[in-house]
Amino acid sequence: MFIIDRTLSSKIMVLDALKRRTDERHPKYEFIASLLRRAEIGYRGEIKVDRMWKEITVPNNALLIHSFETKNEVGNPHQIDTLFICPHFIFILEIKNISGFIWYEKNKHQLLRKKGNGEVESFHSPLDQVQRHAELIERIIGRFGYTLPVHKAVIIAESSTIIGHVPNETPIFHAIGLPSEVKKLLLKYSDFALPQLHYEQLTNYFRSIHKPSIYVPNFEVPPLCKGAICSCGNRMEYNHGRFLCICGIQSKEPLFQGLHDYRVLFDEWITNRAFREFFFIDNEGLVNKILKRLGFYYEGKTKSRRYLIPSDVWNKNQWSVRNF
Repeated sequence: MFIIDRTLSSKIMVLDALKRRTDERHPKYEFIASLLRRAEIGYRGEIKVDRMWKEITVPNNALLIHSFETKNEVGNPHQIDTLFICPHFIFILEIKNISGFIWYEKNKHQLLRKKGNGEVESFHSPLDQVQRHAELIERIIGRFGYTLPVHKAVIIAESSTIIGHVPNETPIFHAIGLPSEVKKLLLKYSDFALPQLHYEQLTNYFRSIHKPSIYVPNFEVPPLCKGAICSCGNRMEYNHGRFLCICGIQSKEPLFQGLHDYRVLFDEWITNRAFREFFFIDNEGLVNKILKRLGFYYEGKTKSRRYLIPSDVWNKNQWSVRNF
């Protein structure tokens, strides 16, 4: 099976950077923190379900795309939690990491959750979401003139969740049930629905249109703190190759964290001037030395030079400790 792994979404990275660089006293701080918590809970649930695929025996030429992202016919982003394609059928998963007691009100198109404290909370209908996914996939298959069964399900990642009344049209079950559901589909569709050539054309197309999106906040972003941020929350000063904080901490990691935040919040390219303005370093020659030792890919000469910040710039295993 060919697997496209799930990566940390740009939404989590952007919200994490926004939270780190927003003053805790600002009215938007708790709103951003809440959005981040929800996104992280969802991501943890998706990772939990992803592990279940290791227990499933599927055709060798199957394609599994975690967090399939593309654009629909009118150019709007469309994201599917998990898309499984084999020559027999397509299986679409909508993953929810919800605890408590849940049930679905079909006439109102809402999923309800009752917490342990008795509070009732409403969620967007996952059944409508997964139906939209199925309709998009069916339209894509239809454009090829092929016929391939499309199945869908809603997976509950939290094992302690109690699933109450839900409609029969779309299966809703715990992650532990995923292997048996896939096995049932493989037994049901034992014959190939597509010849090898058509199947390869279809999977190659899905791989080509899978384009992870860049998250853009749909709310007004508050004023952001620049510079290297200490774990205590204060801005650090650069001195002899390290960032120093008034709390006594000195470290080089805030440089990489700052470059990561600059990349996800502003631009993947950075110039000497932008670096100095962001990190509050006045010495142009010093910044030139820092950028040179970082070893980033660059374009342009002297004053017009810009440096490409790697997507994994904050990966502590990749960047060795250097004396800047």
